[in-house]
Amino acid sequence: MYKERIQNLLNELSVGLFEREECLKLVLLSMFAGKSIFLYGPPGTAKSMIARRASLAFDTLGNSRIPNENSTENSRIPNKNKGFFAYLMNRFSTPEEIFGPIDIAELKKNNLTRKTDGYLPTAHFAFLDEIWKSSPAILNTLLTIINERIYRDGNTDVKVPLKGIVCASNEFPPANQGLEALYDRMILRYHVKPLENKENFLNLVSNESDKSVELRETFSLGELDEIATLSKAVSFDESAKEAFCQIKAMIDELRAKPELIKELFGLEGVSAPYISDRRYKECANILKVSAVLNDRNIIVKDDLALLAHSLWEDEKQMELIKKVLEKILGKDEEIKGLKASFKVLETKAKNNSFESLKGEFDTLRDKIAAKQMSLDNEINSTPNNVFLGFRQKTAIKELKNLALGLDECQTNTLLKDEKNHKMLEVVYEKIQKILQASGVDDSKSISEVKLAINQFFMGQMNDDELAKKLASVIVFGKMANNASLGFAKLFSEIVAQNSSNDLLAAGAKGISAAISHDKDKLINDLITAVKEHKKA
Repeated sequence: MYKERIQNLLNELSVGLFEREECLKLVLLSMFAGKSIFLYGPPGTAKSMIARRASLAFDTLGNSRIPNENSTENSRIPNKNKGFFAYLMNRFSTPEEIFGPIDIAELKKNNLTRKTDGYLPTAHFAFLDEIWKSSPAILNTLLTIINERIYRDGNTDVKVPLKGIVCASNEFPPANQGLEALYDRMILRYHVKPLENKENFLNLVSNESDKSVELRETFSLGELDEIATLSKAVSFDESAKEAFCQIKAMIDELRAKPELIKELFGLEGVSAPYISDRRYKECANILKVSAVLNDRNIIVKDDLALLAHSLWEDEKQMELIKKVLEKILGKDEEIKGLKASFKVLETKAKNNSFESLKGEFDTLRDKIAAKQMSLDNEINSTPNNVFLGFRQKTAIKELKNLALGLDECQTNTLLKDEKNHKMLEVVYEKIQKILQASGVDDSKSISEVKLAINQFFMGQMNDDELAKKLASVIVFGKMANNASLGFAKLFSEIVAQNSSNDLLAAGAKGISAAISHDKDKLINDLITAVKEHKKA
């Protein structure tokens, strides 16, 4: 009933966003649940765009007051996303800017009321940036609005239509300022980081910055009320109930015995968070809404993974809560097995040659790749919970790190042979000079090429993969033509120094024969030459 619609919404709202799918899911869930979410992260990480995008999923009425996307100023502008209010807070912000100006006509009658139309008291969804920089007068009023959905206008309590509010800051609330109660009402919390993936960064700077979003279907306010009603009938299954109790018990124990944090999880300088009963209750309500939106009337154990974005108070506690959940909800046993196998192989590599262990290295690498493919398929198929996928992505990241560790271990094993060590050191040095002379001096690009050479030497990268890796580097930045010639000369020298390596020699001849050709022809000749050698 709802699950497919949510998945379609997420696909449409994600257009033009990079590495923000997880954040978008949580913001959307907070709005469906009628709760507040806190986005922690530096400026310029698309926090306001995500809040605005998520609010588009709902059909509301009324005027909106939002900041211009190309300006840091707050302004009243027409917007088809009705009922959305956004404001950039600062220490000079006044209640008039958030709750509306004083109604002069009413003031003359000795009534202290505000003109709230288009301001927070009449908004269905809101985004408040730099929330902790605001004045106590604003934050105290905001607490009442979030907690009771009531705005006190003069002597009258006005029920506000607010369904969801997104608060953001690059800092946590300062201690001993009376902000704990407000922060506690921000049930979901998410750490928004700058882009980490190179490809996503290039897409961001290459594509148009403003992509309009067209939604085929939205949710009405009536449907939100219906979802809230259905969520009241949702219950925990026995495994989820037991796991939730275990999570609370473990956090309580870590608070009572801080030394266990280092003993159990190896973390230092971290304290366990205090989590109020009210907060646990609100977390349960979010889990119930999540179940409804996934067309279920029960909460299952895996749903509790959402608590990774509810139970921490500061950045240090994020890792602690993650480890607590992994311990109780269970970490992928297959990945545990792969890590154990790597440890055994790493120990063997200290006393054995590369040739004797090559088969074991290849077998473990194949198992890691197969597991990663399985997790990719899980993410791409319809998930049990559309708001999750975090577990699979975290596991994929672990597998990538494991694969990198395996590569490093295999390289070190290869380099124990003095001849290989000397030759590769010469190759590395020349590669670095070629890349830098061609305008590429970033360590990541240089490391990628070195890794490709290592993998090719060790037989774990085939001819096509080597060609593609070199092509990806050759077409990057300024290095196009100079690097093509440089790589050709380099591989010719490698052939002269190591003529016994027939596979490498074949690839080098392909490059050398293409010195006068363009980069695409060079890569094609490389592939052809190596494939002809393999057929022979």
